[in-house]
Amino acid sequence: MKLCPIVGWGRFPIISEEEIRYMVSNAMNYEAVEETIKAGYREVSSQYRHDDEIEVTTPNHHRICATLQRICASFAEPMTVLDVGCGTGRYFHCLTNVEELTGIDISEEMLHAAKTNPVRREMISIKKIELMRGNAYLRSFAPESFHFIFSLGMFGNGCPVTPEICDRFYEWLKPGGKLYFNTVDFDGQPLMYRARRQARAFVYPMLTRRLQHVLDERESRHPAFCMHQKQLEQVMRQTHFKTFQVTSQVCQSPLWHGRHLECIASKAGL
Repeated sequence: MKLCPIVGWGRFPIISEEEIRYMVSNAMNYEAVEETIKAGYREVSSQYRHDDEIEVTTPNHHRICATLQRICASFAEPMTVLDVGCGTGRYFHCLTNVEELTGIDISEEMLHAAKTNPVRREMISIKKIELMRGNAYLRSFAPESFHFIFSLGMFGNGCPVTPEICDRFYEWLKPGGKLYFNTVDFDGQPLMYRARRQARAFVYPMLTRRLQHVLDERESRHPAFCMHQKQLEQVMRQTHFKTFQVTSQVCQSPLWHGRHLECIASKAGL
């Protein structure tokens, strides 16, 4: 399972820029969020795996797969790769020229599916796959361990894109390594959602501390961190990555309607 799953994104409230700054600055409890989401997905892991078979036929998946293949092809030597929030292994078959893949996820059920029945198993060419249960915000890897790190469908609900997590990725990348991730584009959300969250952001500073605490507590159970493109670009400018590109992509899939922000960043070589 991904800490912030693609399926069902519309069920979560959208949090404004002001709330993102507040929650991140106040030491968001990633362990508590992790336990809440894990509990919800224990019952739906089989459905999630079924949805994989739908998603891999969509234009959205084909575009993402092509991006992964293009990044893989940019490396001359066989790669070590980290899939953050690997879920059921939805993108394993898209990777080429990979010597070793490490997949990390918070859900044992999703990791079991990735190990025993990954999507399009017959197309997977990776020589070695290691799967581990863990939280990317809390887990550590040795510096310069990976040529390529990607995270698809994780950021947005439950976990924010922050300079800190991006700098962790930067540290884990080898010189010349690349990062590819997506998150939910606030501007692609339905008008009513956007209006509700903007109204909340306007009213929030006027509330008493008690009411603010009530709202914060409610949001912390299933926090959502949709972003504008300029917000994501601002976050990336605060990281060690000097080269990056952010684009907004329409999600052409029956499983979810909206837009994703996609970021490709590079670590300077030696």
